[in-house]
Amino acid sequence: MIQIDLLLKNLVSRLYSHGTKARADPVQGSLLEPGKAPTRLSAMEGYGSETYGETMAEVYDEWYGSDGGIALSQIGSPDEVADQVATLAGPAGTVLELGVGTGRLALPLADRGLAVTGLDASPSMLARIRAKPGSDRLTLVAGDMAEPTVAGTGFDVVLVGFNTFFNLATEAAQQACLHGVAETLAPEGRFVLEAFVPEPDAHDGVSVREVSVDRVMLDVVAIDRTAQTITGQRIVMTAAGNRFFPYLLRYATPDQLDAMAGEAGLKRVDRTEDWRGTTFSDNSSYHVSTWCRADAT
Repeated sequence: MIQIDLLLKNLVSRLYSHGTKARADPVQGSLLEPGKAPTRLSAMEGYGSETYGETMAEVYDEWYGSDGGIALSQIGSPDEVADQVATLAGPAGTVLELGVGTGRLALPLADRGLAVTGLDASPSMLARIRAKPGSDRLTLVAGDMAEPTVAGTGFDVVLVGFNTFFNLATEAAQQACLHGVAETLAPEGRFVLEAFVPEPDAHDGVSVREVSVDRVMLDVVAIDRTAQTITGQRIVMTAAGNRFFPYLLRYATPDQLDAMAGEAGLKRVDRTEDWRGTTFSDNSSYHVSTWCRADAT
């Protein structure tokens, strides 16, 4: 599960407003001013689907904890997420979480009596969750969330937690995931995605996260507005040496997500600002969006 909390969000999550005058082009995966040509996605060399989890697993719970940090507390706590997903899934319903991470959401979901399957590409993340009390209630699957059907089919809810969908770093991978979700859902199932709303004023930069006597923590980001990518490093500097925690995101606007979902055979049934049901508006920084299969009644 990939998460960007408030300090980093202020730097990178306001990339493109859903109300912008720029032309939305979900097929090409770009937001372009008329006449501009798309550029090639500049991927971080050596970065794979498992990279984030493998580098973050050791520190993930320390940095984000059960509350998920400031930004995640704005959109909803794990208990709020679990309560709403349980309502969607129904009693003893089945839930697939893509990018299950260390179980921040999966374990509260299981507490509600749901049959939870978690998919993650990172062996280290899966090892962390397996070491936690209650993990024996979960079905954990190693795999890329671009291919969600490896975890099974017939789920009442498929869930992607905060910004995790954007960890699929190309439009092709995102589209493959959505097609897989459509196959994975039960006939009346629901697909729920949390994400930030991009806005147009972000730029490359460095944010200082922590300064102490023996440690400095920085976030460094490079933004490609045409490719809609964020390439970042969280850097922890100590006397013992430096540690690097890379991430690569391919963001999309709510309208672009709707277009990709529609192409995959999904239709949107709800969009709110958070898990508390706050009305989504042009000023919303986040969204919780819900789709069903296009053939659902």
